[in-house]
Amino acid sequence: MKKWLARISLGLFLFGVLLFGFVFVQSVVTVDVPDTHLRLARVSIPEESNAFTVLLEATNHIWWPQKLESEIAGLTKATNSNWDFSFASLVLSNNTEALKGWDQAVSMPDFQVPECKFEDGLEYLSGWKRLAQLASIRENSLMHRGEDLEAFTEMLQQIRMGRKMQNAHGVLLHYLVGAAVKEIGYSQMRYWAATTRLTPEQLKNFLSQIEPTADEETIAYANSMIMEYQLSLTMIDDLRRAKISDPAAGKIFRSARFVPEFNVSKTKAKLAKDFQLLVDAAPHHYNEVKLPAFPEHPHYFLLLVGGNAVGEIMCELLEPALDQAFAKKVRSNVSLQATRTILALRAYQLTHGKLPENLDALVPEFLDKVPVDAFNGQPLHYSAERKIVYSVGKNLKDDGGDDRSNAGPDQNHLDVVYAFDF
Repeated sequence: MKKWLARISLGLFLFGVLLFGFVFVQSVVTVDVPDTHLRLARVSIPEESNAFTVLLEATNHIWWPQKLESEIAGLTKATNSNWDFSFASLVLSNNTEALKGWDQAVSMPDFQVPECKFEDGLEYLSGWKRLAQLASIRENSLMHRGEDLEAFTEMLQQIRMGRKMQNAHGVLLHYLVGAAVKEIGYSQMRYWAATTRLTPEQLKNFLSQIEPTADEETIAYANSMIMEYQLSLTMIDDLRRAKISDPAAGKIFRSARFVPEFNVSKTKAKLAKDFQLLVDAAPHHYNEVKLPAFPEHPHYFLLLVGGNAVGEIMCELLEPALDQAFAKKVRSNVSLQATRTILALRAYQLTHGKLPENLDALVPEFLDKVPVDAFNGQPLHYSAERKIVYSVGKNLKDDGGDDRSNAGPDQNHLDVVYAFDF
């Protein structure tokens, strides 16, 4: 009996040694990292001609006292039916320097953010959003004073500023803040289209000007993914060299260097593969792209014997949710096209005294073609009776303009609806 137990113990020991050897070999083998197309060269921009420097200084002059938070936030909403001219004037006068910096940054052609490091807090991004909100207060004030052309011109500049932020050699967070700044401009235009005194020709001019140049937004998204990848590589190298500033993380990954579960080249190769998918997806519609998702319940034994369990977990933590990141880009495009459509509908109504029966009636008088839904590549949907323009959304199904916020978990991606009131 003792001999059998000894043999079993020896067998288990040998199996353990062989398994450890196999895992160790898997952890040290080097693989190629296919990231030739995931490099983005930074250009040299003098500080005095970089809009980032001006915008950063502008954030230092923002007047937004916490005790007046809700009141100021109310001024940013175009839907505010109780407009307080005196309070709006107070807010704008106290933010003269901040808005002066915003206007200067808008007019500057060059915009590049500093190279990001993993430990950077990027606190200035909240300042960007604040400046955009102040600009919207000024736009609303102009509209309430009947200065529609000036207000819409500022909305247009706000949209363009958001695009500059998105393509400033920043990471995904810069891209998303830029998208939020653009969305403020889009929503302002959609709301004020109902009451504007602009002529149909002026509206047509604005809907034309908010259309980006060829590939502009595709390039901005792809570049942000490339910069996010490069930031991830920096973090991996810092972890390997125990240079992470957070003591807890540093301790964990210092010890991980001596455990056969962290293969740097395999980790980088996986990141390169997944980020390349996001870059390649940039010019496509949502329905044309199939992005992989991390398994909810990975096979832990296979993960361990692969020799890179730590690296696999790191990839899951470092990578943006692939489908979610791409969907945000698509939704921003839908918002743009919905805004153009609503401006065209208003111009049509002012010209013909009624809304068109379908979007085809807008072509070619106000649009060169019917705007496309970036989710499915088909024309946007429209209902004159319900006064909505909508996209099919992530489920790629026409739910009749249903965007219920109380939908169940199996219906949480219904239509993306944009209402208008004229």
